[in-house]
Amino acid sequence: MSESGAMAPAASQHRHRHVLIYLSFAVLVLLLLAATAAIVLLAVLRPRDPTTELLSANATGTVPSVALPAFSIQLNLTFLLVVRVRNPNPASFRYGEAATSLLYRGASVGGAVVPPGTVPSRGATTVRLNMTVQADKVVAAAGLGGLLGDVLAGEMEFEARTEVKGRVTFLGFVKRSAVARTVCRVAVGVPDVKVRRQECHNEAKL
Repeated sequence: MSESGAMAPAASQHRHRHVLIYLSFAVLVLLLLAATAAIVLLAVLRPRDPTTELLSANATGTVPSVALPAFSIQLNLTFLLVVRVRNPNPASFRYGEAATSLLYRGASVGGAVVPPGTVPSRGATTVRLNMTVQADKVVAAAGLGGLLGDVLAGEMEFEARTEVKGRVTFLGFVKRSAVARTVCRVAVGVPDVKVRRQECHNEAKL
């Protein structure tokens, strides 16, 4: 066998080995690029909790008074709450009916429902809630003694619970459900019917 004939297989194996190294390197680079792209995509599309915030609370009407001789409790009180729903995600947040419950001493005494809507990506929308306090439920919740005690103390404290359920959709097909809740305590002065203080906190779950 000639020397050139013996070198041909060796050269072919050398070239084959180089091709395998190049291919392995190319596959490794592609895998690294894919992993980097996946990390960036997850960071960008990582769903964040929508939040709700009570912007203002106002009360109108009359606080409890006693009507004689029938001895009945007269109460005509309406709350106007302005709530902002903020969406920090790079995709719109579509929500269904937003329910707000008004509680007095832990018992439901009123409520409101807001029609479905959409919060734009990294945007916010404002929701206005009108709630009329139901006098009979206030008396049932506190009892006559408890209600008169609050009146003599100069204020009545209510709790407003707002729940917004919806869904965030990424890239048109990645969907995540979300629920944002706000719990606010609002103290109304007696007899001036002014909001003396309000304290809120948020909780959300995706």
